[in-house]
Amino acid sequence: MKTRAYWAAAMAALVALTAGCGGHTAAPGSGKQDVGQAPKEDTGPFKLTMFKEDNGVSAETIEQIIRQKFPQIELKLIKSGKGSMIEDVVASGEIPDLLSFSLGGLWKLKDLQLLSDLTPFIETTKFDLNRFESGIVDTVKSYSDDGTKFLVMPFELNNNALFYNKDIFDKAGVAYPKDGMTWDDVYDLAKRLVRTDGNVQIHGFHYNFLNLIYKNQLALPFVDPKTNKAAVANERWAYWTKVMTSFYTIPGNQPPVDEKTAFLKNQNLAMRTGPNYVTELAASGMNWDVAALPRFAGEQQSGSQMNAPYYAVPPAGKNKEAAYRVLTYLMSDEVMIQLARQGRIPVMKNEAVRKEFAKGIPGLENKNMAAFFKDTIAKPSPQTKYDGAAKSAMNATVVSLLGGTKDINTALRELEEQINKQIEQEMRR
Repeated sequence: MKTRAYWAAAMAALVALTAGCGGHTAAPGSGKQDVGQAPKEDTGPFKLTMFKEDNGVSAETIEQIIRQKFPQIELKLIKSGKGSMIEDVVASGEIPDLLSFSLGGLWKLKDLQLLSDLTPFIETTKFDLNRFESGIVDTVKSYSDDGTKFLVMPFELNNNALFYNKDIFDKAGVAYPKDGMTWDDVYDLAKRLVRTDGNVQIHGFHYNFLNLIYKNQLALPFVDPKTNKAAVANERWAYWTKVMTSFYTIPGNQPPVDEKTAFLKNQNLAMRTGPNYVTELAASGMNWDVAALPRFAGEQQSGSQMNAPYYAVPPAGKNKEAAYRVLTYLMSDEVMIQLARQGRIPVMKNEAVRKEFAKGIPGLENKNMAAFFKDTIAKPSPQTKYDGAAKSAMNATVVSLLGGTKDINTALRELEEQINKQIEQEMRR
């Protein structure tokens, strides 16, 4: 009750600070404030310590956004790095007021007790959760033990698309990829594109393995949350693995050392997917375009698991009011538009925000950028604190299968044993 009372007092102070905001508001009598508009803050000085992990938007960009809006702020920005990991910061006795972190660190923050339920903030400021893209709210709530709390505030999406080199397709006389394809369609295209061009081996398709494991388009659990036992030695994971390793059974399509180098620098890779680097592509001089991320045959309605960086407010932070003020602004349409123009995929479904996506990057004017918004968010898969290690182990297993000499079911049984041993070791700590 004491915690709830503190939240209420802090939120009341925040509302008082943002009262009288200009701009668009909800209909009279609705009781809702349009938090999509940036609030007009008072000019009094305030302090904020923020920890920023390397998770997409640069620390310099976030710092600039905050300082421009709040010139009176005394901002201390701690960037993640050697000797300044979040564990180091907490061990030193300093608790940041606001965190910017990636999904892979969610359970670490839970263990360090650095996540608080943002529901009181959402309720008191009338933050409209309907602003989010479909699937985001359900996914965030799935991160809490009881499935009801809102522990983090996602600020951008890591949607995927299928990038392709148009020149390779033109030379082979093969039609370009299109939206709505299945992975089987990509396999058929890849077979037609693999060839030797002079002394250069042309590859058909490669992908970032761990990235698509995190996308988990079939929404499969890695670990059973009821038993804390691995759940990967089954028909569904065998199907996923068979499809996603099939590309490497194509003669001549063995994986390069780095698929990004093959596609972007060497330009001997026809298609790839994985982390988004449209800014580098725009400056590469390559003749390229994108199509929507393919899906599994018969399951085209199933999207991807959300893999979004987020903000969090530690419960032991000393300046919660400052954290909420800054968080309110960082989640405003004003900031969302600014980041969208830089190529960050917005979490908001507001069309005014979406239409600005990548508009600030020269060279993308005629690209199929709408493809990124077709990588929709699926129903969340069951979550456990052991998923991160399980995903890394799955990645190693997939790589080990690329030679085609190992049976998939055997590999998954061995993987399950490995994950269970890791879980047992973790439980004994």
